[in-house]
Amino acid sequence: MLQKNTTKRLGYWLLHLHRLFDEATARALAGEELNRRQWQVLHAIEIGVRTVEEIDDAFAPFLAVDRETSYRPVVENLIARGWVTSTGPAISLTESGASAHERAEKLVNAHAAHSLAGVSEAEFLATNDVLARIAANLESE
Repeated sequence: MLQKNTTKRLGYWLLHLHRLFDEATARALAGEELNRRQWQVLHAIEIGVRTVEEIDDAFAPFLAVDRETSYRPVVENLIARGWVTSTGPAISLTESGASAHERAEKLVNAHAAHSLAGVSEAEFLATNDVLARIAANLESE
């Protein structure tokens, strides 16, 4: 058996990390008045995700954890801030949204550097690959 007899198995660490990431990202982005999900949506739009439906598809696991059906309210919040514009179903960043993303990305990158201290790129990529394979195994049941 790959896992030792302990209560702190894979599921424990995944949930613990999820909570820690939410809290730490909120602290890192407090000056921008963004939480983790708002940052993720802002970043998704910046990298080319163009509709709320695509955002919901990209973040489906988070929707389940957040007990939400859509991140439309997050997009609407970003629209209200003047950071995102909407033409029909298409969404994109405004100039001020691109500036906000740039500021927030610097904070998130600093947070990531801290959270990944002591983890090599190879270890990070291997961990990500292992988690993806575990997910694929479970999805194929």
